[in-house]
Amino acid sequence: MKFPFSRTQAKETGLDLDLLPRELKLLLTTGNSFLANTLADSLEQARTYATPSGFVASLPLLIAGKVTAGKKNYIRENWFTALSEQNTGMDLTGAFTKAGKPLILLIHGGGILTPERIRQAHREGLTPHYTAKIKQEEWKNLLKGTLPNGENFQIYTLEDVRKANIPNPFGRYAVALDLETAQSTYSGSQNEKQFLNNPLTQARAGTLQYFADYFNKAAFRGTLGNYHRLVGPDPQQPQGRVLFVYDFITGFLGLNILDYNGRFVGVAPEARAQKIGGLSLTPEQNLEGRLTLEQQEGGLSTA
Repeated sequence: MKFPFSRTQAKETGLDLDLLPRELKLLLTTGNSFLANTLADSLEQARTYATPSGFVASLPLLIAGKVTAGKKNYIRENWFTALSEQNTGMDLTGAFTKAGKPLILLIHGGGILTPERIRQAHREGLTPHYTAKIKQEEWKNLLKGTLPNGENFQIYTLEDVRKANIPNPFGRYAVALDLETAQSTYSGSQNEKQFLNNPLTQARAGTLQYFADYFNKAAFRGTLGNYHRLVGPDPQQPQGRVLFVYDFITGFLGLNILDYNGRFVGVAPEARAQKIGGLSLTPEQNLEGRLTLEQQEGGLSTA
């Protein structure tokens, strides 16, 4: 079992927590991963732990965490499901490519696939590629940067990622990418040049600040994976899936079926972190999620 940093551990590794972005600091010190049999259950548990004042970690934040964390930090221990989703459909107005061309909308930090929406997708039936069917009206709104609950997000381009034009790469935003460009990228293990210059890996990463360091830490014998299932699904039917991040060979995974189990990371706000012990050790939730929030708040932990 690996745990979040204490300040003593941070000093031993030479890491000054106070110099890190707030989201990254909280990920390393108050984050908690929730393994469950379904994606919806895992995300629901992570959101409950985080409370509305906290957040669930996106792929850009998890990448930064894996680069920054020491060997004993929980973020280095496992694969994780990211609060980043890969949605495909048609560019209806030509706002991002050309009108009528297929498009990928990578939403980081929380999009349409909430626990409730994932369960709804299962009830209504998944696509042949095991993704959630997105209704046309939902897709139209996503292209406008609007979620079903009325919240808005900014949509950026790949050039914005490359030029570091995204003000908060750990927040909620989307990156629009031409689907045909993404389809042309190789799905599998790639060498450093292929991985770092891949438009799909760049859009999934959201920021290039930690990108090369992540490759260097996670690659095996000079290669790291970026997997997708973009060739085959009908872009006329808008659809979405969540993304996963791994250490050691696998890298970014974007082909898992929506029936897969999940390991989302909930990140508590500062006030709640103090209530449950701040920088003291917090355990990962087990498969059944039997460690309750009441136990955590009472200061209990498991080995």
